[in-house]
Amino acid sequence: MDLQVIDSSVAYKWLSEFNEKGVNDALDLLYAHRAGSILLTAPSTLYVELANAVTCAGHITEGQSLSIIGALGDLGIELVEASPPRLEAAARLSHLHRISVYDALFLQLADEFDCPLVTADRRAFANIDTDVEIRLI
Repeated sequence: MDLQVIDSSVAYKWLSEFNEKGVNDALDLLYAHRAGSILLTAPSTLYVELANAVTCAGHITEGQSLSIIGALGDLGIELVEASPPRLEAAARLSHLHRISVYDALFLQLADEFDCPLVTADRRAFANIDTDVEIRLI
């Protein structure tokens, strides 16, 4: 099965407006994951990042954000522990590529699992020089 690391920018598109760029590509990934043709994984921090994003979104009410947060487990994403060794590796990548440790943790997992990182975060990942395959949607 094709393993892919997704970052929070991709997962957030599942919850966002349909006219946003990349939403269809993000939804295609989710549908393929649910159909069993690919396996999506992410660090365990994914849900924290998504909860923060929906809570801070100005157009989402408290009730809506609580409903979305309550449904995160239904996404079926394989979460991987953000263990101290993984965080150390992510911190190294953060310094090397001048990206946040949050972003570097997704890159670290893709490197560890030798699989692509799928992201919509062009600002963080478009110009990174790495052996990891980065798929921008």
